[in-house]
Amino acid sequence: MPHNKIISAAIALCTIAFFTMASVSSALASTRTPVTITGTYDFSTFPDVTGTFTTTGALTISGDTTMHIGPNYNGTIAHCVVTLIAPDGVIIIHQECQFATSPPAGRWEIVSGTGAYANLRGNGSLTMPDDQEAMTGFIYQ
Repeated sequence: MPHNKIISAAIALCTIAFFTMASVSSALASTRTPVTITGTYDFSTFPDVTGTFTTTGALTISGDTTMHIGPNYNGTIAHCVVTLIAPDGVIIIHQECQFATSPPAGRWEIVSGTGAYANLRGNGSLTMPDDQEAMTGFIYQ
């Protein structure tokens, strides 16, 4: 009887290891390609601003952009939703920005897209010099 318990435990561990390794190898199969996204905004309509954007690297598109800025109560952190409007779809990016540095900095992540960008994934860091959002990071394919 103890022998059966050992065999059952070994089979369970092998099954867990198999499924764990399968998920790891699929995650490692993603290739990451550098990207730069630069948005230039008119902040006179804060907290909902508009502008234009360009990208280089993994994406080479340009178009119009909007950004909704949601600052915290004392203005040191903001959560922003950036919408990039390209000719062949839309990309939605969430940002978390901190204003304790000069220039302000933070991180970004693509959370959804439409059209050609429906399954796009990416993230990285950002700085905010003057009237720009300068995002650098990676697109994962």
